[in-house]
Amino acid sequence: MQTVIVFIVYFLLFNWLIISIGFIKKTGLNKWLLWGLFSIKIFAGLMYALFYLQPGYFEGSDTWRYFEISKTETDWLLKDPLAFVKDIFTDGYQQSGNLFLGENSYWNDLKSNIVIKLMALCNVLTFKNYWANIIFFNFLFFFGPVALYKLINQLYKVNKLLLLTCLFLIPSFLFWCSGVHKDGLIFTCTALIIFHFNTQLQQKKIIWLPFIISILCFGLLFALRNFMALLLVPALLVWLLCYLYPQRAKLSAVLIYTTGIVLFFLSGKISTQTDLPQYVIEKQSEFKQLSGTSQIPVPLLENNVLSFIKFLPAAVDIAFLRPHVTELKNKSYIPAAAEVLLLWIIAAATLFMRRKNNSSPQQEAWLIFCLCFSVSFLMLAGYTIPFSGAIVRYRAVVLPFLFLPVLLMLNLEKIPLLKKFRI
Repeated sequence: MQTVIVFIVYFLLFNWLIISIGFIKKTGLNKWLLWGLFSIKIFAGLMYALFYLQPGYFEGSDTWRYFEISKTETDWLLKDPLAFVKDIFTDGYQQSGNLFLGENSYWNDLKSNIVIKLMALCNVLTFKNYWANIIFFNFLFFFGPVALYKLINQLYKVNKLLLLTCLFLIPSFLFWCSGVHKDGLIFTCTALIIFHFNTQLQQKKIIWLPFIISILCFGLLFALRNFMALLLVPALLVWLLCYLYPQRAKLSAVLIYTTGIVLFFLSGKISTQTDLPQYVIEKQSEFKQLSGTSQIPVPLLENNVLSFIKFLPAAVDIAFLRPHVTELKNKSYIPAAAEVLLLWIIAAATLFMRRKNNSSPQQEAWLIFCLCFSVSFLMLAGYTIPFSGAIVRYRAVVLPFLFLPVLLMLNLEKIPLLKKFRI
């Protein structure tokens, strides 16, 4: 009974908060819609928890394992808060370990420790109630889609129902970014960086509060998923150059990413510590050592340009098309396969229902950024993740960035039914 009461109390409290905070109120969305979107995320978080309570998934579930660890961390926090905080910056290894690899490394442990520490803080207020923690986490997660909604509204006039669907309700994004784990935090940090970057572009100067928030979010993103933070940097640079020099927008993107690919393959010439292709190979090897029924047979990846080129079709297939409808190992794959099929049908529809190309330089810069960031992230994932089940989770975090350009290029006037649904 206490569990239910605590859950209801915090559910009501945070529903009041989301319509009271200025950052969210300035979206212009009415309170019933905000309550509905927040409630959907809470429900998705509950489904995430229940999914990983199933016997076949509980043993390998990070969310429940982290929660059990967080209970001890909460006791430590209440007993010695200074030591609790210092623990984030210390490790038990003689060396901090490699930045990119997943074993015996402070950096690899850090992403788990941050989630556990955050759970421990929530436990103080929820009396170690996992179900109430879902509300706390999703309150933080809510700021990510809200920030992107505000950004798009500054740049475009678009059907709000479709925009909210793209930002909140893509099924895999909703599921993975509503569970008590790091995915929702990763998306929120990314979205806030992008929102504040756009604010400073519009103002044409550095505004210190948004700049400081962006730095803090970048640091947290780097701790949670370092390669995503690193991929964000060239994408933001492309956005900046496209904004400043709109007549050379596409050329800027091509030059930056061509230079990046060249430096990627030359990095091993500096030293073994900076050999980025080898890190990709080793990361893929780490995934291959995991158990699972969704492993994909892939070509051997070697540390040379030709091998990476030969692997390219497999990487594209993994990143953009898996799981195939022909590889449904169990019922849990059906929604993921259906989502991939539906999203690409919508993408194909833009060939026949595309808007006239009358984008402003600011709009084109944003679209190029979205494509550069999402495609580069997915291609790296395609090279490193040989599991259909795992790629669904990794891809979910960038799906809004991948399909926002599709939505913004669609000519909705050719879909009469959508004219009736305006918010």
